[in-house]
Amino acid sequence: METSLTGLRRLLAIELPLDGVGPSQRDAVRRALRAGDADRLRAMARAVVGELLRSGRLLRVAVEGGRERQGGPFVLVPGSTRLIDLSCLGADAPWAAVPPLPNPAAPAVPSLASLGSDGLPDLNEVSDLLGAMEFAQDLEVADLRTADKSSILAGVLRLVGRFVPQFDLHLQLPAGELAPEGAEHVFTLDAAGRAEGWQPLRPAGHSVWIPSANELPATVLRQHESRRGQPAVCGVAVPLWEPLRDGEPGEHPVEAGLLYLTAGGEWGREPLLRLAERLSRFVTRRWQSQREVNLRIHKDGLTGVFNRAYFDSQFPLELERARRSQGPLTLVLADLDHFKTVNDRFGHPAGDRVLKMMARRLQEALRRIDHVCRVGGEEFALILTDTPAEAAHEVVGRLLDAEYCESVDEDGHARQIPVTFSAGAVTFPGAGLDPFELYRKADAMLYLSKDLGRDQCHFWDSEGQHLRLTPRPR
Repeated sequence: METSLTGLRRLLAIELPLDGVGPSQRDAVRRALRAGDADRLRAMARAVVGELLRSGRLLRVAVEGGRERQGGPFVLVPGSTRLIDLSCLGADAPWAAVPPLPNPAAPAVPSLASLGSDGLPDLNEVSDLLGAMEFAQDLEVADLRTADKSSILAGVLRLVGRFVPQFDLHLQLPAGELAPEGAEHVFTLDAAGRAEGWQPLRPAGHSVWIPSANELPATVLRQHESRRGQPAVCGVAVPLWEPLRDGEPGEHPVEAGLLYLTAGGEWGREPLLRLAERLSRFVTRRWQSQREVNLRIHKDGLTGVFNRAYFDSQFPLELERARRSQGPLTLVLADLDHFKTVNDRFGHPAGDRVLKMMARRLQEALRRIDHVCRVGGEEFALILTDTPAEAAHEVVGRLLDAEYCESVDEDGHARQIPVTFSAGAVTFPGAGLDPFELYRKADAMLYLSKDLGRDQCHFWDSEGQHLRLTPRPR
């Protein structure tokens, strides 16, 4: 009882975001804490958690391998990576009654491992199972540290593979994308592979029935036989669609790859296609859910651009992608000039408006494949993917030439504050190969720009002849 009471006290006094409930409920929490009665504390905690879940201030999650982890169920506070254990609330809490995601070591739901391969009834059971998964309130979190598409999809395929153990699932990424290391079920094809067989003949968005194993990509054939001990008999390939982003309801879906489903027995064409298409839709929805969680965690609360945690995980990943594709990458560190003066003279609300304005302008000036991150109070990091030094000079020069200003109130009168920034930049591979080394050199160039008068950018050079960019006369 003492352990349970301690857990309830900690939950209500420290862990739950009580600013997400009303003042009367917060008062009730304080009274319950003073009373110290375990039953009253548990009832209060259940009411608060229920309200926070309904309002979206808590997210129900199930961590991979959750049954092997003591405690749970778990919830996540949006904007953080902190998981809260709700086991002290008891197994009869309403949210605890939601069926957890199954563990392949101890399946709690029907599995295809024991089913036959002679027609639709078995696939209907799979359809029912997928429906239960789709509407479950659990959200499996693969890796909160990365928002990378291929890494998220590799995790989702691992999840889906547990529910269809009689089949093998593989994902072929589009040309130019790189599969994450260690994810053998996610792959890309070189130009020769994309030019073979039915691949160049398939219209975008169309599914393909593959009655002969010889028409499967070599990676799929090899992995299937390695796992099953026998070659695949047939398979299908169906398009995987990228989830639409917020504010883009009118856009057409984008094909994000091909999902392969291979079987070792005699399965009909239509049943396999229907199952694969259902799996593809499920993967897209899981991808969207994972992306939404990651965005909540990795977005800066003030400016809406990515935060430092995102930069720390994404920059090494983009660097590895550039290394494997033998392409360039440029990192720019930019710091607003005299920002402390703005805060001191006009107040922090004015400083916040300046930060939001700069974040918006930087996002508007760069491509969607680039990354804008707020890595400090007034410091931004720009990851310019597939950008050589010459192109980066043009981008940074354009940013320096632009005029930035924000309207603030001073003694009842509107005043325009001009804003400039100092920057330092490095380009991979010429400036180095290690993320820490590149960041250190870019930071040194940033401080060189500040020391030499601000409102300029220096690009690192191995000979010490650092290129200096300044804005055109205004």
